[in-house]
Amino acid sequence: MSLQQLEEALPALLDIRADGPRGVDWNFLAEETGVVFPADFVELAEAYPRFTVDEFLGLHIPTPGEEENFVRGMKGLLRNLEELRDSGMSHGNVPYPEPGGLVPWGDSCDGDVFFWRANGADPQSWTILVSGHNDDWCEFKGTLTEYLAGLVTGAVAPDGLPPDFPSATPDIEAD
Repeated sequence: MSLQQLEEALPALLDIRADGPRGVDWNFLAEETGVVFPADFVELAEAYPRFTVDEFLGLHIPTPGEEENFVRGMKGLLRNLEELRDSGMSHGNVPYPEPGGLVPWGDSCDGDVFFWRANGADPQSWTILVSGHNDDWCEFKGTLTEYLAGLVTGAVAPDGLPPDFPSATPDIEAD
């Protein structure tokens, strides 16, 4: 799934698209987090700021010049997952950089957290895992852009999420 296909599924996104590459320091992020992010996320983050879909799902997208804030937020979510794991509440899921570890990429206003499962050295093969606030853990075998476009078009069920998300014409708000 390309960014163009996501934009076709979610045309309101185009209202907040940058005129050119935003200039995120991916080398800094890789050094600080140990993560080489999936190509579709890099493409999305170079074109768009942080945004929220239907005042519900917020994407964690680094802001150029403020990459330290992105790293701080990511590490905080990984600590939360580590605490869940240590208390036996993560259903066997582990934080990155452990093998098969989870890397956060979004959250919801209800407390759901969205992750990539780093299930291999190639980030293009990572899958999506949703940790629902009601203790549902739902996996999608595909990329972040495939997941988002699928949610919007109805091709992907909103497992672990409210059944009415997203709306028929999702609202996009830049953070």
